[in-house]
Amino acid sequence: MAAAAAAAGGGRGLRGRLAESRIGRWWRALLQDYAAAAREAAAGARRRPGAAAGSLAGLAGAAACAAAVPSAESFEAATVEAAGELLLLSPGTRSPDADRHVQRLLRRRETGRLRYRNLLFLAVVYEAPHAADAALYPARCRHLRPRWRELPGRLLDVGFWGRWWVLGARLRDCDVNEEEFGGLPARLRRLDPHHLRSHRNESQFLEKFRPVTLTPEEIRRAESEAAAPGRADGERRGGTAGDP
Repeated sequence: MAAAAAAAGGGRGLRGRLAESRIGRWWRALLQDYAAAAREAAAGARRRPGAAAGSLAGLAGAAACAAAVPSAESFEAATVEAAGELLLLSPGTRSPDADRHVQRLLRRRETGRLRYRNLLFLAVVYEAPHAADAALYPARCRHLRPRWRELPGRLLDVGFWGRWWVLGARLRDCDVNEEEFGGLPARLRRLDPHHLRSHRNESQFLEKFRPVTLTPEEIRRAESEAAAPGRADGERRGGTAGDP
């Protein structure tokens, strides 16, 4: 019992010495500052609940955006999937713009020139002048590397909220060959939504299902036109038979 009491007293003495040391005082002051900041934040939230709710919503949205940033593996999978989708289309109906963009991504991927950067709330994919394992002097010299101000010209895609937006925009109408409409007049090269869903187009489409109604005059004219070739053939045969 005496030994246990001595050990307990020694433990309390150790804790006391740690609390009174320089590191102990620093941690205690830090915790007191955080506690005071938390109390002030709670008091401010009670005074202005709308602003507090907006701040919490903004923080939650920022955290959700940061968690939904697509990865480099997702970009590679999206590029391969886009290439497979374009291969299912014939060259005549495939969009040349989408095909060129996907082929450019595949060539950069094969040569190891794609670079991925996570910028906390979004991700960017850009092309590098050399592969990552290239041993050339221009690839290793830090003074010859591209500057960050040149990034907009080398930017290939932007990832945000779990998707790659440039690739998705290029594949939106990948089954439409824009070059087929190059010979049309300018007013016919563009179709607006009201052209596709207009009352005139729908009425013309339904017109073909209506029964055809002919007047008696049209019926007699059609019968006479149908009988005219038969009379002409009979007259020719009769004339041929009457010749000596």
